[in-house]
Amino acid sequence: MEEIIKLPYGDEEREFNIKGLKLLGVLEPQNYPEIIDQKNAIYSAIRDPEYGASLIDIANGKQSAVILVSDKTRKTLAREIIPILLEELTKVDIPLSNITIIIAIGAHPMLTKEEIKVLLGKDVTEAVTVINHNCRDESSLVYRGVSSKGTPIYLNKNYLEAELKILTGAVNYHDFAGFSGGAKSILPGISGFSTISHNHLMLLNPSFGTGYNQMATAGILKGNPVHEDMEEIGELAGIDFIVNTVFNADGGLSKIVSGTNWKQAHRAGCEVIEKIFSVEIKERADIVLVSAGGHPFDINFYQAMKSIINTMKMVKEDGIIVLLASCKEGLGTENLKEWLNIESPTKLEEELRNNFNMIGKIAYDIRIGIGKRKVFMITDLPKDEVELLGFRKIDNLEEIKELLDSKDSPTLYMVPYGNITVAKSS
Repeated sequence: MEEIIKLPYGDEEREFNIKGLKLLGVLEPQNYPEIIDQKNAIYSAIRDPEYGASLIDIANGKQSAVILVSDKTRKTLAREIIPILLEELTKVDIPLSNITIIIAIGAHPMLTKEEIKVLLGKDVTEAVTVINHNCRDESSLVYRGVSSKGTPIYLNKNYLEAELKILTGAVNYHDFAGFSGGAKSILPGISGFSTISHNHLMLLNPSFGTGYNQMATAGILKGNPVHEDMEEIGELAGIDFIVNTVFNADGGLSKIVSGTNWKQAHRAGCEVIEKIFSVEIKERADIVLVSAGGHPFDINFYQAMKSIINTMKMVKEDGIIVLLASCKEGLGTENLKEWLNIESPTKLEEELRNNFNMIGKIAYDIRIGIGKRKVFMITDLPKDEVELLGFRKIDNLEEIKELLDSKDSPTLYMVPYGNITVAKSS
């Protein structure tokens, strides 16, 4: 068996000697074909969708339209898709002046004019109105009651007022909503902050101190309260047509799911994601050596943390995670230090429940969610920042092996792309 293995690290690779460890497997995404003629595929998805009527069929007679697009942190092909959507809408005499594009950013930072131009292209930004959703601007929101799960429903006014409502986005695994895409463009995309907070808090069990809701995790839709709440509110908001993209492990376009039956289309996208990115395991390992996937996925710790979350189901509850992540741009957010400096787990959970945000959620993952697992990092982060995380900085696997002398051939999984690989028990 090969004892020297290589894993992505920043813009390069790092070598590791795994002698003395029992390799259970290399867990990585499956090869999946790429669509070569993207433009033709987009036209087909809009004019002859697999899941329901075409856009022109439902747009006929409408006077106004709204299109939701994801922000710059998501790869969706919005720049290629939006011009074709506009082309189709003008064929049924919806004037460009009556079409609004909303950047469905949820609670993320709003995009600048230049960032919007990069996202959508100059021609689009000059042809139609493009606005950022603002989850904290009450004047731009409309209250629509309370969901069956108790979520107060505040939604973007411009979206609700349009006659024709179109969603774009991409389907991927999501660590607590199950999958991205679909109704996630509505919640959190164009929802109020209180709506987003209440929904996202369902990743925790209702009872204080009882940890995660095990159904609110990657790959689960049915029984996942976060996802079910998103779809209920998406249904209430109204979704007339959806165009969601699916990319393979190399970033190539592999599928476009579209049509008026948005739930069915989204499920089809989720099935493709599972084929590409899920790996079956028969047992958990003593050690998981996981790379965040190299640049840009390990550009900072905020991005690299996804790999630790994905690794949790691969490693024993008292096992070891070795994360390989350059993090040349540091932690990725200053607020993380503030959350990590909350020493009491009880106080941290109180703060998270009172003021949910993703930085606090990551702090909760680190301080509470990891449990008894030990995390070691091979990284460019300074030692004091690694220790602030509660982890230990190392240079190679030899330092880990010293801790495992008492174990006979400790078991190991190697994960080259932890940012996109999700384990399922067989």
